[in-house]
Amino acid sequence: MAVVDVDFISYTLKRQVHFKALIPTDNFYRPDRPETEFQTNPARTLYLLHGYTGCCNDFLYGSSIFQLAIQHNMAVIMPNGENAFYLEDWEKNEDFSKFVGKELVDFTRSMFRLSTRREDTYIGGMSMGGYGALINALRYPQTFSKVISISGAYVELEFADQKLYIRDFNSDEAYQKKVFGDVETMRQRNVDPRFCMEEIKRQGMPMPEIYFACGEQDFMIDQNRKLHRYMKDNEIPHVYHEGEGVHDWSYWNPHLIQAMVWLNE
Repeated sequence: MAVVDVDFISYTLKRQVHFKALIPTDNFYRPDRPETEFQTNPARTLYLLHGYTGCCNDFLYGSSIFQLAIQHNMAVIMPNGENAFYLEDWEKNEDFSKFVGKELVDFTRSMFRLSTRREDTYIGGMSMGGYGALINALRYPQTFSKVISISGAYVELEFADQKLYIRDFNSDEAYQKKVFGDVETMRQRNVDPRFCMEEIKRQGMPMPEIYFACGEQDFMIDQNRKLHRYMKDNEIPHVYHEGEGVHDWSYWNPHLIQAMVWLNE
């Protein structure tokens, strides 16, 4: 497994960007084989998104993703998402959604030996990255076949349903409006995962398979339960887990391990 550090110019973000990648390269050393046999088959790929205040190193330092990538023989691409919720920032003329949903996929496929098949292409994340993974899997359902969302920051659901920005310890009204737009129209736009699911159904596109989980003591639990109820009521297939845990790696890592097994089912 190779660990790769990449900088390149992004046309959707209008500047140089950075990502880390885990790329399957060869089989393990065996005493009975004198030479390494390099991997030639296109790799299945997981695009993995960090949380609020994080960076592309988070999963390498906080989780067992390196060992999991080896175990499941899977490429993992980890971009920097800043604090943009992997959406558009029209004031800065930056489109993080198109970056992770199209440009990053196209660029990494051109750079590495990655499968171009939908059934081999996944997206996942935790916290802000959990929201970003689901919303972009639903915006690009012909690219991603499966999505993992752990402790997803679905704060937008409350803004949309109450038609009110709700200040918290991370953000104020100005930030929330900048990220998600007008509360009066949120439920009818593709910043709301429910709207995106309805659009996929309406257009007859393939629905990504969905795995999401949240700890029972997590401050995001109410929003995750709300999304789970919506999907259950509307007969949208998904896997949902709760269990003991808060918003930290002690909860995220075991569920990342479980989710990686789910990707291989």
